[in-house]
Amino acid sequence: MHRASRYRLHPNKKQEQQFIRLCGAGRFVYNELLADQIREYERFEAGEVEKPGCSEFDFAKRYARLKAKEGHEWLRELSSVVVRGTGAFPLGAAFAHFSRRIREGKRGRQAGFPRFKVKGVSRESFTIPHDVKVQNKRLWVPKVGWIRMNRKAASRTRGTDPWDGGEAKVAVVYRELDKWYVSVLWEVPDPDRRWHGGVCGIDRNSENIAADWIGGQRLIKIPYERIKKYEARVRHYQWRASRREWIELKDTDGEPVRTKSGKAVKMASNRRQRLQQRAAKAKRRAAEIRKDFSHQSSADLARLFGHIVLEELDVQSMRRSAQGTKEKPGKRVKAKSALNRKMAQVSCMGMVDRFLQYKAWDLIRVPARNTSRTCAECGHVDEDNRKEQVRFKCLACGHTDNADLNAARNILDLGLNRLLAGGAPVTGRGEDNEAGAFFMECLVDTVNDPSTMQWNYRDRPEFHT
Repeated sequence: MHRASRYRLHPNKKQEQQFIRLCGAGRFVYNELLADQIREYERFEAGEVEKPGCSEFDFAKRYARLKAKEGHEWLRELSSVVVRGTGAFPLGAAFAHFSRRIREGKRGRQAGFPRFKVKGVSRESFTIPHDVKVQNKRLWVPKVGWIRMNRKAASRTRGTDPWDGGEAKVAVVYRELDKWYVSVLWEVPDPDRRWHGGVCGIDRNSENIAADWIGGQRLIKIPYERIKKYEARVRHYQWRASRREWIELKDTDGEPVRTKSGKAVKMASNRRQRLQQRAAKAKRRAAEIRKDFSHQSSADLARLFGHIVLEELDVQSMRRSAQGTKEKPGKRVKAKSALNRKMAQVSCMGMVDRFLQYKAWDLIRVPARNTSRTCAECGHVDEDNRKEQVRFKCLACGHTDNADLNAARNILDLGLNRLLAGGAPVTGRGEDNEAGAFFMECLVDTVNDPSTMQWNYRDRPEFHT
């Protein structure tokens, strides 16, 4: 198995200059090889030459010839391993996707060549493809030296290795908001996934995550207020930045730089850049809150339950606009726009699903139709059962409950029916298993005891029972 971890780097000024040179060299090699490959494809379509190779090995050989050319002596001063892994190898992967698009029926430029990297637009990064050394809270970068990492890189048991028995395979160093980070990919042994009979139904929405299992229920509230606070800061800084000036870019002679059409090239003033950076920091903070919540809640669920039942939701379709057309205008457009905005700000519904796909021992998907309108007690289905957003009241039997917990209970029932029917659901790792028959044998001895549940969010303000 492979797991990734991110650390903050603290290079000195000389090392930071080397980082910038490595990023620029990787971008230069990528663009040069891409331009050369496009020219070769055009000659191939004209029938002048044979079809050029586009594998990582082919681009590595072209990089060696490019480095040996006159005028490229500066490339020889940098690590060939890093520059090749940043410029040549990613281009091979990009053209592998290009070939796949051609096989799907597209031809030539219609298939879409890989795009060029642009300074200031593309992410500043470089890759250490192999022989990654992480020791004593330090990272080794070839021809740069040891780079100090943050304190979180130290583990209590294995130094800088957060995974027991893990081995660092690949490292990507990148700059984000004038700070340097490294993402290390670890190869770790497959954990001992012992099966247990816990089954949990999960209902997701823009407010919380409702969990229902045999013997208990939980409502895990999404920290929307914290996210909303940073989103408000983003809008405030963007508004202030919009009122700052643009400055015309001038050349060494003091003349304004102009485009081919004659328009003057403008750049943001220092005040505008500072406000844009503050807005980016607030936006990153909101994204970190969302990701942290999704990781912790999905890890808790995967650790406590052997089977997790989710409703099939197309989150992208749910966020589509309801405006419609002039001939067929939509209904309740303003309310739908507010809901879409809130789902975009939270965006934990799809993230929890993605994380559970590789964390859960067994992931079961059931249809989402009428799970919010069906009474979990008598099975009565009616749209008026849920007139309120929070409360559910059955018109047939009078059963009342939290609307999300009632939906989670219905989802759990659908998952149990599939398990007890002897079906073989697909696990979160893409493997078939005989979970239905095994579940029948172990269900009596493995009923969940709510007193043994250890939730990370029990003492948090966003955790509600």
